[in-house]
Amino acid sequence: MANDATMALRRRIRLPEFANLRPTRFLSLMVLLLMAAQAIGLLVFGTGNVGFGLAEAMVALTNLLALACVWGVYRRAHGTIAVFWFLFILVLVFWLVPTALHAYDSLFNKTTLSDSTWRLLFCLYGAPIVMMLFLPRISGRARPKFETFLDLFQIAVVIGLTYSTFFFIPAQHMLPDDALLHNVSISNVQSLLLLVAVSVRLRFAQKGSTRSLLQRLAFFLLFCALATFIGYWIDLHGYLTGAAWFNLAWTLNQALPAFIAITWKSPPESESDSEPLSFARFLATNLTLVAMLVSLSLLMDHWKQANGDTLADIAIVASLLAFTVRLALTQFHQQKEIAQRKAAQAQLTASNDVIAHMFDDARRQTAEITQISELGSFLHACSSQEEVFRLVPERMRRLFPGASGCISLLSTSKNRVERVAKWGIWSTDQIFSPEQCWALSRGATHAHPGGHTEPRCSHLLGEGASVCIPLIANGDIFGTFSLQNNDRPANAQIDTEADAFTRRQQLATMVAEHIALATANLGLRESLRLQAIRDPLTGLYNRRYMQEFLDRELRSARRKHRPLSILMLDLDHFKRYNDMLGHTAGDSALAGVGQMLLRSVRAEDIACRFGGEEFAVILPECNLAQALVRAEDIRKRVLELDIRSQAQAPDLTFSIGVSAFDETTDRVDLLLEFADEALYRAKREGRNRVVAARPAATVPELNFAPAVQATAK
Repeated sequence: MANDATMALRRRIRLPEFANLRPTRFLSLMVLLLMAAQAIGLLVFGTGNVGFGLAEAMVALTNLLALACVWGVYRRAHGTIAVFWFLFILVLVFWLVPTALHAYDSLFNKTTLSDSTWRLLFCLYGAPIVMMLFLPRISGRARPKFETFLDLFQIAVVIGLTYSTFFFIPAQHMLPDDALLHNVSISNVQSLLLLVAVSVRLRFAQKGSTRSLLQRLAFFLLFCALATFIGYWIDLHGYLTGAAWFNLAWTLNQALPAFIAITWKSPPESESDSEPLSFARFLATNLTLVAMLVSLSLLMDHWKQANGDTLADIAIVASLLAFTVRLALTQFHQQKEIAQRKAAQAQLTASNDVIAHMFDDARRQTAEITQISELGSFLHACSSQEEVFRLVPERMRRLFPGASGCISLLSTSKNRVERVAKWGIWSTDQIFSPEQCWALSRGATHAHPGGHTEPRCSHLLGEGASVCIPLIANGDIFGTFSLQNNDRPANAQIDTEADAFTRRQQLATMVAEHIALATANLGLRESLRLQAIRDPLTGLYNRRYMQEFLDRELRSARRKHRPLSILMLDLDHFKRYNDMLGHTAGDSALAGVGQMLLRSVRAEDIACRFGGEEFAVILPECNLAQALVRAEDIRKRVLELDIRSQAQAPDLTFSIGVSAFDETTDRVDLLLEFADEALYRAKREGRNRVVAARPAATVPELNFAPAVQATAK
């Protein structure tokens, strides 16, 4: 039982091994078996009819095996390569028919074919080989053209006439022995000519796949020629035993196409179907066609003598018809190719135009993005909104050529819009209401195609396509960015202009975002700066800013030898005012005094709240005498203020001390103290007056600090 199981296991293991044998090994094994069967038949039955017939039968079986292999390759081939293998199948068929008939005659002692006729049929294998050599371009992907089949048809006509002229017609007028000798001689010449033709065709082959097939064909023809020469020599000398045993060599000759087929591989996908253009190639093709026509004309005389005019005329008409159709197809394909090339050229030109247009658009967009980036950088470097509004117009002229525009801001009360920057030939009203702009009314971008159709922003003066974009920061609308084409497009250009303005609108939206962000940031920065240097109640500069300004102006005055004066002002009895009317009334009074001081100073002067009810005014390039006049004017103006909330409220008065550089002192660190000392002298002398500080040269060394602390207001 164990031995049976072991044997079964071994058989199961060997079956896959046998199935996985390489095709060449399997084919070699089959050929060896057929050759062994031939040898056994000759040994058993001798070289008589039976033994010879069995040997011929094994040759026919080998031919069938080769047919099966070549058929398999033909099924997986494509293009003209498939035509090549189909013609190879015809070669094997032309071999199979006389071999099978000869085996039948030998086995059954019949005389179906004579020796000369049998060899004549065998020589027909040269016809498909000649057709192989005339295949125009052996390719595995290009579909064979109909012209190729027409050429093969003409070749078949010429070959048929050639065989009839040199084989059939002469054999009819010869004795059997002479006919055999004639056919053998012609067959040998055919083998040599086929070898020479394959060698010449191989010389002009350039593609790897074509050379591979032609090399295989040349090897096959060489082996076939050798076998034919030897076999015919044996037949002509009457060596019957040698002829019987020579069938072993014919078996190898029949098996050779099978080995050639199974070792062939399809060309790689990367191999190009096209071959380099060559004048010699085209010349050879046309000379071949001319040669076929000349051959056809020469062969017609022999046909007319042997078979009459009818068959010759039919052959001529068929050949000329095929040639005419081929010429027409060639011209048609040439014209079609020319038309395709023109269409491809037109498409290529259109594609180049599109690419050029896209390149121009890309270059323009790059330039626009660069300009916007530069604009953003400049806006970021601006220190005030006014600087932004001075910078934007010039940049907008470069960024939007052929267009006008403006920037408008809402007032604090949001009931009017004022233009702060403009560029181009068209603009807007200097001041207009928010209801005149759809962008402000809707809170979104409003574009208009041009003309006077509605809805159109009425604050725009031109008729071109326009767009208004609201300036938004932190969710609040504080202005609008308007852009308008200078010219109204004609009807034929509306679509083109519309596309261009759509791109311009997208660009304007980006610009508006930059401007809105920069303007809002600068407004916030200015608000924070004012909060840092302004007193929120009076609107005057605070003490810290006054000290920075005073230090800078004193250094400038010393360097340039220019005068500078300081007024120190203090409201008299302001504590009593607060106690009587309350702190709210006191704050209102301080605010009114601050506004009065702002109206009383020059643009280059600054008025500050020094602390509490005490104020200071710095007057650059103003000497002591001029400062006293300015101080007296301020003292009178405060008396004219009407800010009392009750009838019994006291009048507001100022006590003012004045000092000047360098009439009072040339020490910048003491100038403010001299003005403060003069202020307290004014209070001691009765208040509501202006007192000039005494020059430092006439005043002994004073301790200002105790004096300031000791004097009551």
